Amino acid sequence: MRNPKIRSLHKPGVRVLKAISAQIRIQILNLMLEQGPLSYTEIMNALKLDATHDAGRFAYHLKSLLKADLIEPHVDTKKYRLTDLGRRIIEITDEIEDQTYKRRKMLVRTSRLTIDEFDRNRITQSLITEANVPTDLAQKIAREAEKRLQQFKTKYLTAPLIREIVNTILLEKHYEEYRHKLTRLGLPVHEVNRLMNTFESNVEAIHKAAGDAVMEEYTLLNVLPRNTADAHLTGNIHLHNLGTWILKPNEITHNFSYFFQIYKPKSLEAALNATTNVIRNSATEIAGQQTLDNFNTLLAPYVENIDPSKIKDLLRIFIKNLNQTIKTPTTISLESSGEKNAPNVKETQLISHLLLELITEENVASPLQNPNIIIKIREMRKRSETEKLLYLAHKLAATSTLVYFANMCPEHQKNANYTASGLRLADEWHQDWELDTQRTGNLDITTINLPRISFDSKGNEDKFLELLDDQLRIATQALEIKYKMISKQVKADLLPFLTQKANDDRYFRLENSTRTIVSLGLSQAVQTLMNMEETEDYGKTFILSEKILKHIYAYTKKHSKKPTTRLNAAIIPNEDAAYRLAKLDVEKYGRGIVKAKGTKEKPYYESAKILPASGEEQLSLEERIHQLTPGGHLALIEIKEEQPLAEELLTNTTRLIDRNIGFFAYNLTFTYCSRCKITSHDIHLKCPNCSSTNIRTLTHI
Repeated sequence: MRNPKIRSLHKPGVRVLKAISAQIRIQILNLMLEQGPLSYTEIMNALKLDATHDAGRFAYHLKSLLKADLIEPHVDTKKYRLTDLGRRIIEITDEIEDQTYKRRKMLVRTSRLTIDEFDRNRITQSLITEANVPTDLAQKIAREAEKRLQQFKTKYLTAPLIREIVNTILLEKHYEEYRHKLTRLGLPVHEVNRLMNTFESNVEAIHKAAGDAVMEEYTLLNVLPRNTADAHLTGNIHLHNLGTWILKPNEITHNFSYFFQIYKPKSLEAALNATTNVIRNSATEIAGQQTLDNFNTLLAPYVENIDPSKIKDLLRIFIKNLNQTIKTPTTISLESSGEKNAPNVKETQLISHLLLELITEENVASPLQNPNIIIKIREMRKRSETEKLLYLAHKLAATSTLVYFANMCPEHQKNANYTASGLRLADEWHQDWELDTQRTGNLDITTINLPRISFDSKGNEDKFLELLDDQLRIATQALEIKYKMISKQVKADLLPFLTQKANDDRYFRLENSTRTIVSLGLSQAVQTLMNMEETEDYGKTFILSEKILKHIYAYTKKHSKKPTTRLNAAIIPNEDAAYRLAKLDVEKYGRGIVKAKGTKEKPYYESAKILPASGEEQLSLEERIHQLTPGGHLALIEIKEEQPLAEELLTNTTRLIDRNIGFFAYNLTFTYCSRCKITSHDIHLKCPNCSSTNIRTLTHI
């Protein structure tokens, strides 16, 4: 006879084994694992048992599980739930099933470039660590994923496929937030193939585009709030530089005297080499433009008593380096005149003349794409060195798209700086020119889709302004997040060149950088609100345009907060935003509603107004636009002649300076043929000379 003590010791274990001896009881345990706590009725319905005929049998099975401590009742919810012992029993039964039936071995090609045997626990761990899914739920999802994967007949599984299955289960069970965090970043094979075919001549462009695509997805999914990401994706706003949104500032205006104090160059050659090195090193930490402000006055002390031909040769090497090796756009700004009693006035003017001459020469052989040149105009006196310099600048402007003109004559413009993108820095932040415009720049840009707001407001101006405020808030929030992310990179020393220190003075002044909100499609929005054609009443157009811009200007002033929130309004060109937002609007509202430019296949909104040089009403509106967009503006002046003379452009510039147009360039478009090395005016699908399709279009937009 068996010892009673031994029998009593085995009694709980026997009870458990007896409880799971019936298949229906195993089904009940699995059901609770997958769906959580369930009521008496919910369990019966899930097992498709009849409440009348099967009630007694079901109650018996439920009682057996309760006695074995595999499930327990929850007093508050009046539902049954698994105990820890119940969960362990399910794990054991799964292991027994694996050993008994030898489930098909599944191989997985992992993201670590290895092939491993499938392990359900890895799914569980990924759900917990990547998406913060509770352990119980993670185990349920992993079990369900394994069941579905077992049905596939593939030679091996892939990590992306497993993730897709898991995400599908999460969506089916309405766990969208977890699915959101678990989403895999990357590009489909088709998209990579497209990139390979798009950038045939530049492998680095392929590499950058692929990397940017991953970072864009990451930023939209994991950094920005859902309303901000949705506003970008649906076309209410456009976030620029999304690929580097959390990594880099957009633009910088350099002050090389900082580096010259460190490097102490003894010659012009050494100073130019130091400048090249700074630009090259900064290019890895800046998303957009780098501007070399007052380039000629900075270098003037280094050209005293040097033969002009030697100066020109050294400048030529410098320009070629910028054009060939620096991939980010660079802007050189030149003072067109100097104060009579200022030091090195002759040297300052000599550098400007030589630089424009050599760029004109280089541009004949092969059009330069870098650097852009900004001429700061402080006077328009005739028979002076300034006039000679301006003539050279306009001669270059007549044959290239490299030259921009900044009107520094008005009082509010005297201490302003521009970049070739149209962005503007002035001494309005600390009322200190050096602090506000040097060693700082633009944090980034968010564009507001004004036509979209005009469609949604249905001609109601008050509703338009209300919707505009909504988008301005979202844009401001996005820029604030960017500031916090870049501040984080600075603290982590991930922008080491920009944030280097000399005498405890950090180079890049992040806290002084501007956050810019750009208005896109102002004229289209005004037309829609007024229900009129483009050529109608300029007086009414002026009033409504001014009202919208004043509203945006007031918003940015109100929400600028020292010491770090330097918010500005701007209207500057951006091709990506102009095409993307117009395309989305056409898809949503139809071509009949959307007054976009371009073709049916490629609609776009005007991001910079192309103005006639003598259109008085249009120039008056443009002057007002420049006054109300202190963060940046650019007027493109239409030139009807195919090959304009420098004298004609110079006459137009005098008129524009008198009209207080702040920043402008001449809207000339060129086509350059790589085969025959000929540049022709206007846009051509083939070279007019040799019919080659290996051509490049050069334009300001």
